[in-house]
Amino acid sequence: MILIFEWLARLILVGLIGLSIWSVQIMLERRKFFKSNTVPMDDLLSLLKTGKADQFVKEVEKTNPEFATSLSEISNLPQKEDRDQIFQIFLQKYRDRAQIGLPVLGTLGSTTPFIGLLGTVMGIIVSFGKLSEGGGGTNAVMFSLAEALVLTAVGLIVAIPAVIAFNYFGRKVKGLTEQLVTLKDTYFVYRKEA
Repeated sequence: MILIFEWLARLILVGLIGLSIWSVQIMLERRKFFKSNTVPMDDLLSLLKTGKADQFVKEVEKTNPEFATSLSEISNLPQKEDRDQIFQIFLQKYRDRAQIGLPVLGTLGSTTPFIGLLGTVMGIIVSFGKLSEGGGGTNAVMFSLAEALVLTAVGLIVAIPAVIAFNYFGRKVKGLTEQLVTLKDTYFVYRKEA
């Protein structure tokens, strides 16, 4: 019975390492997404304010082609309400793409400490089992307890970066979508079509 708990604790450790790799992979992918979807807000706004709407469109096409496509599609619509509704559809699709992987990071951040704790409990059961059988000396029991506590530490090592990344990228999604709305509104104001 003790052997089963010992192997389960080790299996949990391997699982936590796998979850850590998955978490890092998501973080790197999201970093790449946001790096390639930046919006030079100040530069673009200054182009609009100086009456260079054509150059604004060219710059937007370079930095964010999807946003540029959406702007060109809604530019032909005469009613502001229609433009806003169509743009909201684009924005929701864009937000969905920007949030890929974030629920996984949130879930890992909230559950991996408990997975590590489960491994620790199993490791402690193994330690007490060895102690009760009289087969383990003090050093063997202490090593087994230390090994069990490592699982809690690994769970926290996986969770803390996942929570930080979840919050960071969540703010990036919100900030980017707000910037796109501001640019769209400003674009139509300066085109005198709002």
